[in-house]
Amino acid sequence: MAAQLVELEENFFNCPICLDSFKDPKLLPCLHRYCRGCVKPEVDKSDDKVKCPLCKQECDKPTDGVDGFKTDFHTRNVVEYIQLKKSVAAEEVRKCIGCSNELQVAAFCFKCRGFICRKCHEIHENSGMTRDHKEHILALKDVKDKHLTLEKLGSLKEAPSCSEHPEKLAEICCVDCDNLPICVVCGQYENHKGHTIRGVRELAAEERKKIEHSMKALREQDGNVRGFPAKLAEARKSLEVNITETKARIRSQYNKEVGKLNEKERESVGLLAKHKAEIDRKEREVVADLNRQRERELKTVNDKYDKCVSEAKAKAADERGGKDTAASKTKDMLTKKRSYLENELSDSFSSVDHQGNTNMKTFGELSDQSTHRIQRYDNFVAVVTSVLASRDHWTDVSCLPDMNVSSKQLIEDAKKEFPEIAALSKVTTKAITPVFAPKANPSPIINRDDFKSDADYEKYVKEHLRIGMTLRCRKANQGVQEGDTGKVIEFDWWNNLNPICQWQRLGGTLVVSYSDVEIVDQGIRVGSKVRLQRSAVNPSRDQEGGNPRSVGRVTAINRKNCTVVFSTEKHWKGLLSEVEHVSLLRRSAFQDDSSYSAYVRDTIGVGMAVRCYKDDGVTKVGDTGTVTRMDESDPGQLPIEVEWQRQGGTQWVKHSSLEILGLRLLSVGDTVRAKQDITYIHRTICKKGGTGQITGIVDSRWCNVHFAGRGRSWTVLFSQIELSS
Repeated sequence: MAAQLVELEENFFNCPICLDSFKDPKLLPCLHRYCRGCVKPEVDKSDDKVKCPLCKQECDKPTDGVDGFKTDFHTRNVVEYIQLKKSVAAEEVRKCIGCSNELQVAAFCFKCRGFICRKCHEIHENSGMTRDHKEHILALKDVKDKHLTLEKLGSLKEAPSCSEHPEKLAEICCVDCDNLPICVVCGQYENHKGHTIRGVRELAAEERKKIEHSMKALREQDGNVRGFPAKLAEARKSLEVNITETKARIRSQYNKEVGKLNEKERESVGLLAKHKAEIDRKEREVVADLNRQRERELKTVNDKYDKCVSEAKAKAADERGGKDTAASKTKDMLTKKRSYLENELSDSFSSVDHQGNTNMKTFGELSDQSTHRIQRYDNFVAVVTSVLASRDHWTDVSCLPDMNVSSKQLIEDAKKEFPEIAALSKVTTKAITPVFAPKANPSPIINRDDFKSDADYEKYVKEHLRIGMTLRCRKANQGVQEGDTGKVIEFDWWNNLNPICQWQRLGGTLVVSYSDVEIVDQGIRVGSKVRLQRSAVNPSRDQEGGNPRSVGRVTAINRKNCTVVFSTEKHWKGLLSEVEHVSLLRRSAFQDDSSYSAYVRDTIGVGMAVRCYKDDGVTKVGDTGTVTRMDESDPGQLPIEVEWQRQGGTQWVKHSSLEILGLRLLSVGDTVRAKQDITYIHRTICKKGGTGQITGIVDSRWCNVHFAGRGRSWTVLFSQIELSS
């Protein structure tokens, strides 16, 4: 801990602004020191916060300006020593305090505060009146000692004077007055009577213990502070690699899509040539046939066949023109798609470059913060090491409390991990949009009677049969009778992929041959309304859609798997065998209320839109809302919680008082389709199948819809429209 002055004085006790020795050094909360005159302009031009010129840390501006910052007495004493050392070492001519002559100096007495010549030096040390000054004299031999430490320098100084009685040396410290040095008289009888008084040795030991604890905590963060630039460099390198890889991936996608366009263009050109060749061939055949026929006919009918030849050529020319037009349209379409693809590539690259530049800028800011943090860390360690090395109690009492306060913020800053650098090292962008849309869904099923033979129909069944379709047995086999119906649940991979069906009459599963069945229903298809079967065990759902009462719409089917959009889960994926059809029927389709009530009990689900059609004392007839919860512990009454649109809150009602309107309640912004022609005073607003967007809700029966091409919104009944898929 004993720091040598030789290694500190060259670079540690110079002002960072003027680069000269400190003059009246002021200590900022970050422990950086500046000459009072150097830092004063910075403090004066600041408003509420003062920013350190070195580490950029901000602190509150004192009410009395630069004088509100503490004077660094430790640094001032060391700078004073350095100046005295230079004077003694150079043996400058000064006035001796012993003989009052202008002679070369040989020493300096800190107790007398004056220079001593070589002759008076020995007298000053041995005289009875100044013998006790010996421990406070800086001699030439001490200056030449390269191992002179701050601890030894501290022993040369006297205790500071009492703040109230400058003629007396301080003996104790007033803790309540910021460890102010005072004499015993002040502490017991005058201004500091009743304050917390401590001995300087005891207080210095306590402050040293605190700062050593802080230094230990700070050294534990040394690796984190000094290792951060390496982490930052690694993240920056990772960002550069990711930018390169992302661009390469996008370029690969672009090349792949361009290849598709080129292939499509080649196909189009080849198809055009093929069509023209076929037309030319047909033309030659027709002309040749007509010429042979004309030769066989009488010369009198030549005009007739000439006309036929002209008509055939004109028809061929029309066909060529049609094919040319179609090829031109195809070429224009491919050119537009290629242009769109190139624009998408440019946008993707621009997005990647923008993200990369933004992240690089953030890396630069983090690097500056890291540099400032390391500077503050190194400065703190150097300052504390310097103070501790002096082993001067008064210096400890004056400096260490402020250093302990500064160490807390520095330790907190040193613990920062900056987890965002992992995210900054990545860039994201959307994939290149495919230039050709996926193939459309298969066409509807064809009846058995439309085929010429059983073999043709069996081939059709093999090609079109899917899980979820309904089959009817055409030939009794293995317990399945003719006319039995069942649902396909799987295919037998060990038996020529014959379908495995859940037969309704048998209540079990059996394998049947393709030749023994016919398709009677396509089952669940894209657009079908479905919900989770109650009989499903451990269904493959992983979110809120697990409620068997939730109703959704099928958006995709891949053999035995399907994707469903539920009200609580937008992209659920599971097995077709886990879901069942949900058929929504109007109340008018039932003979009585009890039948419709039973239908509601078996069909209603969370997220459905409902309307009150029977006053139960809670809601009014006609109120509409959305089902939010269901209490299935009482299946007879089946209480249902509904969020009502008019009241703006939720209430529990009986299922027997509700009417199902649809999968969900229509709201502002929904795209809807007209279920019938909508007219207003003999004027057709929208034909059946036309689409529009809801712009406002009038009440439970009426809403405002803006139909395409109509210029404004029209008020229509909810019963006249439905949600567009």
